[in-house]
Amino acid sequence: MKNRVTGTLVWLVVCSIFIYLVDLFTFNPTVISGNGNLGLLFVFPAVVAFFLFAKGLWKALGRLELKSTTWIKIRLGGLALLVVFGLLEYYFTMNLIRDLGGFPGNESSRIYRYSWLNQYTNTIFINIYTLGIVVAGVTFIKTIAKTKSTYSSKTD
Repeated sequence: MKNRVTGTLVWLVVCSIFIYLVDLFTFNPTVISGNGNLGLLFVFPAVVAFFLFAKGLWKALGRLELKSTTWIKIRLGGLALLVVFGLLEYYFTMNLIRDLGGFPGNESSRIYRYSWLNQYTNTIFINIYTLGIVVAGVTFIKTIAKTKSTYSSKTD
């Protein structure tokens, strides 16, 4: 079990490194860039790392043996964190869009005619808030699944 937890922690560190790299190679809204989207090199591997971390977290939570009241408390905490990280992600995205001058369809926007995934907006998709959403979401869903499976096994 220790190796599996260590593996999950390794994926967490890898996710953190990818968050840093995506942020490092994403241009500030005040800078004009014609160098292409270097951050894109790290966005897709980051998505894979997030998925593998979520899978490891799911398995680690599945091995925990806790009282049903503890699972309910963890579920409520996961839901609260999911809402908080969702709001933080929303505000982060809206502030970035404001700094860029608007949405991609707005002619005065710095990202006019770009897709949503571009050299200025990579951090919308890979950031600490999305990692928090992954952790809170996996925790919330796993606690529901865990308590349902515990409840159904007791009624059988």
